[in-house]
Amino acid sequence: MPEPFIIGWEEWVALPDLDLPAIKAKVDTGARTSALHAHHIEPFGPADNPLVRFAVHPIAGRTDVEVTCSAPITDRREVTSSNGERETRYVITTNARVGQRTWPIEVTLTNREQMAYRMLLGRQAIQDDMFVDPASSFRQQRLSYKLYRHVPRHDRVRRALRIALLAAQPDGPGTTALANAAAARGHVVETVPADAPVLVFDGLLPALTLADEPLGHFDIVIPRFDPTENPAAVAVLRQFEMMGSASLNPADALARIIDPVSLRQRLFAAGIPTGGPARFSAVDRGMDGRSLAVHGMYSGPAPGIHDEEDSKSNALCVLVVGHNAVAVRIPPILAASENRISELSVRQARRIAVKAARALQLRLATIDVTPVGDDLLVTGISAYPKLAEFSEATGIAIELFILADAQSEVHSWTTHTDEEQGGTLLVADDG
Repeated sequence: MPEPFIIGWEEWVALPDLDLPAIKAKVDTGARTSALHAHHIEPFGPADNPLVRFAVHPIAGRTDVEVTCSAPITDRREVTSSNGERETRYVITTNARVGQRTWPIEVTLTNREQMAYRMLLGRQAIQDDMFVDPASSFRQQRLSYKLYRHVPRHDRVRRALRIALLAAQPDGPGTTALANAAAARGHVVETVPADAPVLVFDGLLPALTLADEPLGHFDIVIPRFDPTENPAAVAVLRQFEMMGSASLNPADALARIIDPVSLRQRLFAAGIPTGGPARFSAVDRGMDGRSLAVHGMYSGPAPGIHDEEDSKSNALCVLVVGHNAVAVRIPPILAASENRISELSVRQARRIAVKAARALQLRLATIDVTPVGDDLLVTGISAYPKLAEFSEATGIAIELFILADAQSEVHSWTTHTDEEQGGTLLVADDG
């Protein structure tokens, strides 16, 4: 009988087809699919034979060591991570070498920048005659990060992002300010009319065309439309996401908040106080699934999607970008000396707004927070903030906050270097 091939809960793995001679991998039989740390993920090639290019930081904590890879795309797959988040990933097939054994495995590409291991070896990659010893590590040959000494150091450079502004009003002042600010920072910006792209489903990968020309890959999409007025744009945004683009406001989040019941449910589950009806009856739905028979117990304003011009006169309008409340518009009735709202209440309104945006998975939104007695209630949500009005009212360059958040969403868009070491790669032996 041949000796069993035993691997520990962590092993050194080489991926020779990708020019990755040494990666520490965590062996996780609880995960179905293997995963490889990748960023700058970009599909390319013909529709009948698509490929993907990506960059890998094979050494945890060392963003100055970067290997660029490419491989044919074999699939696109929705994967649920250990924290419960679902993500659609590209799948490639490549050879893995552990010890003296080499065999093909499927690998999904995802950003593992915050993970201790650059690679996860799932149970699909473990062959029938392999045994996992969860009590030991490195049962097979140890490798070394010294194998990356030939990789040159990267200078400190900023990679230009490809940004799409999916806009209902392409020439609107807020969208124009965003486009100009992004271009001034060297990013490539394209303003796409929200209702113009055509969705294409005739290959392995989804696609979009504009005026019969295919739209390329964008690192991130910034939605600038009202989902209640243009629900078709939500489908366009989802198509961008399926093509590998990040989005400040995900399509699923915009689709959920259109439904007033779903909106109330998510806020209630997050412990966020809201105004509006306290009881809903969903038995009388219209054909579009959105009209509801509502029985109210509270006479105040109802929370829901709205245009900012419809905000109640006594509501604090808080602009949230990312996970920060960057500006607050205080209505005249609350700015008057006899009704002046306290700084403490404004700070509390900011915190409630950020919490509400996080619960709804929105990174760009205005949240109306209304004082009712001693309480502060969320009474309105808008995923289409009037950026120019906020900038004019507050004197804050809102577009700069949005761009900073977009850059943070596209992981590893900056390549770092250790200037003291010059261009020579010095890596420790972690073997």
